[in-house]
Amino acid sequence: MTRVTVAALSLVLGTALLAHAQESGLESTIARFAASWNRGDAGTIASFVASAGVSLELDDGPAGPLGSRQAAAALRRMFEGHETVSVRPGTVRIVGGAPQRAYGQLDWRVRARGTTVTERRTVFIALVREPAGWRITHIRLLR
Repeated sequence: MTRVTVAALSLVLGTALLAHAQESGLESTIARFAASWNRGDAGTIASFVASAGVSLELDDGPAGPLGSRQAAAALRRMFEGHETVSVRPGTVRIVGGAPQRAYGQLDWRVRARGTTVTERRTVFIALVREPAGWRITHIRLLR
């Protein structure tokens, strides 16, 4: 009976460690994405785009799915008109599925260039787990 208990405990711990490692990869991806967003680095953000492309809902309206180059161009245009005050990662959650899907949120404090009025926006990010890691499928700005 001890062997069965040890085997069951190993299975439970192994599953928990695997889930934690996958979640850590997700949190790491969100942290790198947030740092890139804070810098307004459209090129690096575009490197997170899923193989099937990314849908964007920015100030100009919805677009996509777009490849990484088109996404970078759209993000560059958006960042040109804004000055980031701060970016803070918020909720990050794996929601399941096959392939695995997840979402994350950023709290983005921003102001239009040349103004002093700060606005709070939420950046919603949908992700899918691909062989190369977590990739972005959707970026949506909320006021």
